[in-house]
Amino acid sequence: MYIQYVGLDNSVGSRIYTFHVVDPPREAREFTVKIRSEEFSADRLKFQDGPGISSARLQRELKGETQESRAEADLCIEELDVREYRAQHYPHTKRAGGTDRTLRISHAPPPPEKHFQNRGYWPLGPTRHPGSEEISTLLLHELGDPLDALKSALEAQSVKVCSLRSFQEAQPLLAGPNPPHLIFTQPKLPDGIWADVVSLAMKAPKPVNVIVVARPANAGLYLQTITGGAFDFIVAPLTGYQLTHVVRCAIENVLSRREAQARPA
Repeated sequence: MYIQYVGLDNSVGSRIYTFHVVDPPREAREFTVKIRSEEFSADRLKFQDGPGISSARLQRELKGETQESRAEADLCIEELDVREYRAQHYPHTKRAGGTDRTLRISHAPPPPEKHFQNRGYWPLGPTRHPGSEEISTLLLHELGDPLDALKSALEAQSVKVCSLRSFQEAQPLLAGPNPPHLIFTQPKLPDGIWADVVSLAMKAPKPVNVIVVARPANAGLYLQTITGGAFDFIVAPLTGYQLTHVVRCAIENVLSRREAQARPA
């Protein structure tokens, strides 16, 4: 049996992962696995986990097939799937004193807005809390690229945006003491590619999340970027809801990483 990951579709409130299954002498079949957007949060799943947990769910369904009962073509990730996946990939965390304990998963994680308010951050929306950390974003793209529209959308949500046109221009900013929280980049730049941007971000003095923006969709490029260290891969143009969700998840992740970095060893 051969299972091939085909790609990702964003829909309102969920992400849908598509797979082709070839199992001679049976005909090739197509399956989809839906993951609710709320599952992608700091204590649940990362965007990078989407293909993996979807593939695991599909494989479990296929193993349970019989001649009389075949796997359903449209599957959904349930609470049990998340628990099993996290138990395998994120088995332990540590207490302040260094004692390991099993990570407990919340049944109903609070929405991203509550996470930000608890930390004192107000990165999205027309109002920011006085004294909160200003969220900064770098866009790496050529003039006329779909990221021009993304820039306007981010600024409308009170996110500070800097636009640069090349990898070389981004180097001083990423090496400085206050690198941007997020980078949205084209797959190809005049003097580099997305992988160069990810490598540079990993060397920054503070955590930075890189999101690759492509058009049209490219399943092969998606897998390369996610396995290559990018936080997410999105296809332009995004709807308002999708953009808000992607940005909030990316910011929540990078703020958590920066807070962890700042804690005394």
